[in-house]
Amino acid sequence: MNIEIGTKIKQLRLKLGMTQEQLGEELSVSPQAVSKWESGTTMPDIQLLPEISVIFGISIDELFSMTDESRMERIENMIDNVRFITEKDFTESENFLKEKEKDEKKKARAALLLAELYSKRIWEYRELASELGQKALLLNPDEKRAHNVIFDADGGPYSDYNATNHVKTIDFYKDFLEEHPENPRTYLWLMDLLIADGRTEEAKEYLWKMDKIEHSFRTDLYLGLIAKEECDLPKALEHWEHMTEEFDCWLSWSCKGDLYARLCRFEEAVAFYEHALEIQPPPRYMDITESLSFIAEATGDYEKAVEYRKKSIELCETDWKITEGEWVDIHKREIERLEGKIKKSVLR
Repeated sequence: MNIEIGTKIKQLRLKLGMTQEQLGEELSVSPQAVSKWESGTTMPDIQLLPEISVIFGISIDELFSMTDESRMERIENMIDNVRFITEKDFTESENFLKEKEKDEKKKARAALLLAELYSKRIWEYRELASELGQKALLLNPDEKRAHNVIFDADGGPYSDYNATNHVKTIDFYKDFLEEHPENPRTYLWLMDLLIADGRTEEAKEYLWKMDKIEHSFRTDLYLGLIAKEECDLPKALEHWEHMTEEFDCWLSWSCKGDLYARLCRFEEAVAFYEHALEIQPPPRYMDITESLSFIAEATGDYEKAVEYRKKSIELCETDWKITEGEWVDIHKREIERLEGKIKKSVLR
């Protein structure tokens, strides 16, 4: 019930174009209280319900009703903002979405949400599997199967072709593009898979098809990725330099940061990321600050890694008006883990 009424309040608030702060002012409560309602952590005090219904222009009964749209919104919020979905909520959501797949008007969204729900469950179990695999290895350092579990859960870089090729997914995207050749974003997903499998000649064919539809910084981005896969790093760097010269936008600089980070050219990567964050218009994403935190950790600067995680929390609050839930909690957990590393380094 908490989550249902919270979802309804959020929908109605956004429909009126109100912020959590504005609704809180109307009800004489804090924005944090409104955030807790919307995340399902708490419910509004029963004495506030008449006032809430007046603000939104609905009856109290309507406030507690759940339309199909409300239920789908609730499932989206749960996927985005809950670390581990309960079995009850998962089963109820799964059954509801399977039923909505039969509705011609709702089946597209239902299918997407069902896919995202299953993907969420995969990531939940992968996190659990990784932790248990590491525990098992610590208890038995000679247990090879524990390594397999950790690699499977964390996407470890296996060298076995049979376990790492993307042949089936590549064929799906090729067939998809036969039907939808004017969809430029799909070319990106296909080229990622082709390059990962070393099929660079095919990747070039699709790159030029995409470029004819939409010329952007991504042309040089993928020309560089192809050159790198073909072991021509100088040529790759030329393409990536031209990328930010021709398209001076936050996305091109952020991608350049990704590319240099993967080359372990961390100092340059940090500069590119920082510049991207500086010119990125709000609301700013946390991808950049997360990447900066990982670079700091990789270079042993755990204090700096904590700073970047705190910056991620700050962006959640300032740019997205989110103060609670998994968006924030994941960074708090990382800060706790990193602070543990700092303490260990001090003890050494």
